[in-house]
Amino acid sequence: MARTTYTTAVLLSFLSMPAMAQVPPEQTDELVTEARSMVKDFSGSLKKALQAAIKEGGLTNAIEVCNTIAPEIAADNSTGGWTISRTSLKVRNPDNAPTDWQELQLHAMAEKPVRNGKPVETWQVSEASGQPPFRYMSAIPTQKLCLGCHGKSINPEVKAKLAELYPEDRATGFSEGDLRGAFVVTRENPVP
Repeated sequence: MARTTYTTAVLLSFLSMPAMAQVPPEQTDELVTEARSMVKDFSGSLKKALQAAIKEGGLTNAIEVCNTIAPEIAADNSTGGWTISRTSLKVRNPDNAPTDWQELQLHAMAEKPVRNGKPVETWQVSEASGQPPFRYMSAIPTQKLCLGCHGKSINPEVKAKLAELYPEDRATGFSEGDLRGAFVVTRENPVP
């Protein structure tokens, strides 16, 4: 059974689930704990790299970090059968487009990306053919720092750099607190 921290995603998850694994709750809790830890490590490393880039060369420098360093950080944190990535309803990089399941979760998260001071999250354990045995998502709310590259009013120099590195960019027009996207964690090998 899917476990989530919000009702809308529970309903959407049930609609998208062909079959569910019979995994004891304590094993699911371990998987969720590991996924949360991966998100914390990835987001912390990425934020640190972005802040250093901004300090060194401004927002255009940070865009370079997102373009080259962010995928490396994700790859470095994807080990032992685990994969971490990001997705959004409005992607900057088309390679990060959501799957059908992820899109359903993103629509639900968009209603209220933060609850009780924490980003909303959802997860699913599945035995469905062609699906990861475990998948997890944690909302990425738009923060004030994000608006320079993702907001409604973007500096022309930043716009030019975005157009150069991301010609299909759709990740603008956000306001502080909007759902910017989500971290996605999957476990491809069989669930323990």
